[in-house]
This record gives sequence, C-alpha cells and structure tokens, in this order.
Amino acid sequence: MSVIGSIRAFVNTCPFLGEFDALVGVEYLPENTKSFVVEASITDNPIQRRYLNGDTIRRFNFVFASREYFGQDMVENMDVAEFYEKFSDWLEECSAKNTLPDLGSGREARKIQALTNGYVLNADESKARYQIQCQLVYYQEFLGGK
Repeated sequence: MSVIGSIRAFVNTCPFLGEFDALVGVEYLPENTKSFVVEASITDNPIQRRYLNGDTIRRFNFVFASREYFGQDMVENMDVAEFYEKFSDWLEECSAKNTLPDLGSGREARKIQALTNGYVLNADESKARYQIQCQLVYYQEFLGGK
C-alpha cells in the first residue's frame, strides 16, 4: 500500500469522523459540506537520516482538509475549530500510544503529528475549505538489493 493510502486508512479510524458519517478521500475534496480528504503536501528533503546499510528515516507531509459550512454563524465556525483541535490532539495521542498507520512490509511508522492548527484556506459566502498540515515520520528498509 502507498504511504498516502496508509494515512487515509488511518485517518478513517479517527473517532471524531464518526459524527459525520463520512469517509476520507485522497487528493480530491468534493464541493459538498462535511467531506474530507488527505492530500500529499510538499516535503522538503523527505529523507531525515540514512543509515550505512541504506535504511532511512523519512518524513511524509500531508494535508487533512474538509469542506464546511462557513459564514456569520459563530457556533458553526467554533465547532469546526474545535474539531481540528481534537484532531491534532488525537494525532499526538496516537503517537504517544504508538497507535500509528500500518505502512506494510519494509516500513514502520514512528510518529504522526499536526504541524499547524486547523485554518481556513479559502471560503465563499456559505462554504469553506479548512485544513491542517500534518507529518508522518517513518522508517524504511533499503529496497535496493531486493
């Protein structure tokens, strides 16, 4: 399975998503509200460390985003802000408990974390795209000789 596919499967286990009865997509966010997506993000120098045998510690940056109702309703806007705070806390808790994405053979997740707070990326009069930038750190065995 790809790294982004593993992240998507992992994010779908987030207990707060059950409130919305929605699954997380990959690389495409529909226009309807209460939809979610995981997108690969720019990762400057994805290899953090290379061992002598070729194994590596890598970073994979991604964005978790949603389409939400948006406007003057302060309660709705606060609910979305709270959701992203809870999502960030959930990632931190998963790392602390070592409950991390299954990356398949030859890879092992080490840490998952939010890099930013949830924020509005763009909005119109009634809907907005909210997102949070995140990072997965993982170990990967050298695949060159296999």
